[in-house]
Amino acid sequence: MYATQVGRTLGWASLLIGLSEIAAPRKLEQAMGIGNGRHTGVLRVLGIREILQGLDILWHRDPEPGVKARVAGDMIDMAMLAAAAMKTRRMSGLLSIAAAVVGIGVLDTLCARQLAARSVFRR
Repeated sequence: MYATQVGRTLGWASLLIGLSEIAAPRKLEQAMGIGNGRHTGVLRVLGIREILQGLDILWHRDPEPGVKARVAGDMIDMAMLAAAAMKTRRMSGLLSIAAAVVGIGVLDTLCARQLAARSVFRR
């Protein structure tokens, strides 16, 4: 029950993260130190992915598949941040964002594991 509630909270978090990536990609670029306007499309696509993952979690009774998709999305986000690290002019801002992504990635992974364990015991 607790893992399901955490999963639903992660669904709402996905919606908020996605909306911020769509609404303010230039601000995110500036915070990461890559603020030249050439990456807003990538950030918006990542935002759409986040929103779709959030909707998937919130629309379905079982959040496990959506939370697992968030874990995969976290890996994509970390790869993008690694690429941004090669171009940043503001490492402190990039590291702050990376720390947030790692933090939520750990939460996503722990929740996915709990949901998967719950599924095993229900069968």
